[in-house]
Amino acid sequence: MTRDVAVIRAGRPWPAHWSVSIYLCGPTPRDPLTPSWRPHAESLLRERWRGEGRLAVFLPEAPEGESEPPYAQQVAWEEAAMHAADAILFHVPRDLTTLPGLVSNVKWGAWHDCGRVVLDSPPTAQRNEYLLHFANALAIPVTDNLPDAVTAALALAGPSTRREGAERQIPLALWLSPEFQRWFRGLAVHGDTLLAGRLLWSRGNPVTHWVLEATLRSVGSGVERVELVSRGTGLGV
Repeated sequence: MTRDVAVIRAGRPWPAHWSVSIYLCGPTPRDPLTPSWRPHAESLLRERWRGEGRLAVFLPEAPEGESEPPYAQQVAWEEAAMHAADAILFHVPRDLTTLPGLVSNVKWGAWHDCGRVVLDSPPTAQRNEYLLHFANALAIPVTDNLPDAVTAALALAGPSTRREGAERQIPLALWLSPEFQRWFRGLAVHGDTLLAGRLLWSRGNPVTHWVLEATLRSVGSGVERVELVSRGTGLGV
């Protein structure tokens, strides 16, 4: 059986469409003698992908033998990918000497409560107690090995649903929300087209409370505008 899996490396453009997307988050080795964990995760995802359509894997490392993008470009690419990803797999095999994972701590703090994360903390990982505390407090899926983490991330992502263009920027947790679908279908009624979207805040999976930054274009006038759209927040935007 041929499985459609698209691996998107750091700084590279996204494929035209996908049905599920997974971001591989965690420490990146800087010592060439320390192998990256992400190729193994990629192999496991290829092996275990059983859904309809394409699985997109965001892998924030440059291809072997190539340099990473400039720092600002790398950060912007990572942020856009994490906002869009249907599931974010945090693999934190922390070793304070060879793989301290300091940036991973920051990213965990930014994303741990978005409803789209899995935390993999191997038994040998050092100083992960704080991460595990909040994972348990928020009922985040926790594993202690990469194969189980991959399985959990695919399950968390949601059922395969093809999205293309700006739709790729809407995580399945929001895309499957009835409130979002009512708003999205209403765009055509009002003569608008979605050009871009960024989920700024959400609760639940599927999402019940959310704030979306939407870039819209009026079909009639061609004028573009940015709106904040929310449901269940009481913000009235």
